[in-house]
Amino acid sequence: MMPPMSTTKLPRRATAALATGTLDGLFSGLTGVGGGAILVPLLVSLLGLSQHKAHGTSLSVICMVGFIGFLEYSRQGYMDFTMAAGITVGSLVGVYFGAKTMNLVPAKQLRQAFAIFLIFVAIRMLFK
Repeated sequence: MMPPMSTTKLPRRATAALATGTLDGLFSGLTGVGGGAILVPLLVSLLGLSQHKAHGTSLSVICMVGFIGFLEYSRQGYMDFTMAAGITVGSLVGVYFGAKTMNLVPAKQLRQAFAIFLIFVAIRMLFK
C-alpha cells in the first residue's frame, strides 16, 4: 500500500486548483454565489485559463457543486421545488443559447461584459 501523497508533492497547478475549488465551494455554500462570481475570475487570473475556457470549466464545476448544495439546502428545508423546476427549464434554454453566443464574443469583450455584470450585481446588493 502506497502512503498518501502530501500536498507538497502535488504539482503547483493541481494545488492551485484544489485551493480555488475550496474557496469556490465555501462561497457557494455560504452565499449561493460561486461559479461565476468567484470561480471564473480565479480560473483566469490564478490558473491561467482563457476567458472562454474559464466559463466552460466553471459551468462543469457548478453542476457538481450545485448538486451537493442542493442536497444540503433541501435537507434543511430551504428549497422551493416548484420555483426551482420553473427556473431550471428556463435556464436550460438560456444556457444553450448563451453558450452558442459566447463563442462569437471575443475574450476581451466577454471579460468586460462579465465585469460590468458583477459590478451591477454588487451595487444592487449594496443598496437594495
